[in-house]
Amino acid sequence: MLNLPVDDIGSFAYRLLMKSSLDHMPLRKQRELGRVLEILHEEFEDALKEGTADFKKRGRILKIILFGSYAKGGWVDEPFTMKGYRSDFDLLIIVNNRKLCEFAEYWHKAADRLIHEASIETPVSFIVHSRREVNTYLKEGQYFFSDIR
Repeated sequence: MLNLPVDDIGSFAYRLLMKSSLDHMPLRKQRELGRVLEILHEEFEDALKEGTADFKKRGRILKIILFGSYAKGGWVDEPFTMKGYRSDFDLLIIVNNRKLCEFAEYWHKAADRLIHEASIETPVSFIVHSRREVNTYLKEGQYFFSDIR
C-alpha cells in the first residue's frame, strides 16, 4: 500500500497492518502505478488552483492506498489469453475535506486521463473519501474499510 502521513488512521497500530512496499509487484507495474499517482496529484492540484474558498486553498490528498488484488498479490494480467482478463489497480484516495470528494468537480479529469494515458495498461479504479469519513467507517467496523486496512 502507498502511504502518506495522516493523523488518526496513521497510528502505529494501523501502520503495522499495512504493507508499505510494492516489491511484490513487477517493476513495470510499479512504474505504471507511479504514473497513476502523478496523474492523480496533477489533476487534483489543477482542479484546486483557481479556487478561492478556504477549503480549496487547504485541499490536500492525505493518503492514497492501493487495495485489492494488486495489494494482496493475487492480481491477474492476462489480456491476451482466452479469458482476456486484467485486474485493475484499486485505489482509496483520502482527502482532508469531504467537499473534495465530489467526482464531477475534482476527479473526472483524472479518471479520463487514466483511461487515455498510453503508458498505463492496467485499468484504474479509485474512490475518494475524507479522513473523517474513513475514520468513522473504521470505528463503525464497516467491512469494506476494515478489509482495506
